[in-house]
Amino acid sequence: MAVHPLECEYLTHVGLVRQHNEDYLVCFPELGILVLGDGMGGHRAGEIASRIAVEAAAEALLPAQEEDAADDLESLLRIGRAAEVANRAVFAAVERDPDLRGMGTTLVAAMFRERHVYFSHVGDSRLYRLRDGHLRCLTRDHSLVQEVLDNGLFANRAEVHAAGIRDNILTRCIGLDPDMEVDVGDAALQQGDIYLACSDGLCGRVSDERLRHVMLSHPDLETMARELMEVALAAGGQDNISLILARPRL
Repeated sequence: MAVHPLECEYLTHVGLVRQHNEDYLVCFPELGILVLGDGMGGHRAGEIASRIAVEAAAEALLPAQEEDAADDLESLLRIGRAAEVANRAVFAAVERDPDLRGMGTTLVAAMFRERHVYFSHVGDSRLYRLRDGHLRCLTRDHSLVQEVLDNGLFANRAEVHAAGIRDNILTRCIGLDPDMEVDVGDAALQQGDIYLACSDGLCGRVSDERLRHVMLSHPDLETMARELMEVALAAGGQDNISLILARPRL
């Protein structure tokens, strides 16, 4: 089994408005794993939810990356199960401490193996791919804004916002439903690909075109990560901001 190590840079920032950082992320570069969550709910409970979920998902993926060969279906099942494990872990924490009831988190997880990236997500944290100058979002938000757009009720996001529908209303998240549905996907890797996982403190404030421009302007991931953070802060920094940049070694 070929696990693809990653060149990684990651940053997280409380932003310019919030008192606590409820985002949480982990990256295991040598094992080709990254996981990010954006927590919500209760007094500081969001940061508990995101930490529990991200650590549980990562723990579920680590053995998978250390095992022998697995086909595409098994890899998709594993990345999906990681999100399910995270969901169960958050519900178990609430059972132990009812004061945490109502907490939840988004989750985006990816593992790089067999010349593919396998990913799962719940909520509105995203996974992007930069390839040959083109930036593509590989995930689709589980949000009310995205749902009404998909149903053709509005022509664009500007109309949705004008109708008073806020970006932060999620239709799915970790900790909301014990039988939560997880979206999974995969994509073939190419030499030079760069992957960006981020919370909506970045992608909810900075357009995809601006993200693309910044990523193309800086060949090294460290500078790229710092500039993406600066752009998000300059856009208002109204939420926590977290990002992981990963370039797989093929």
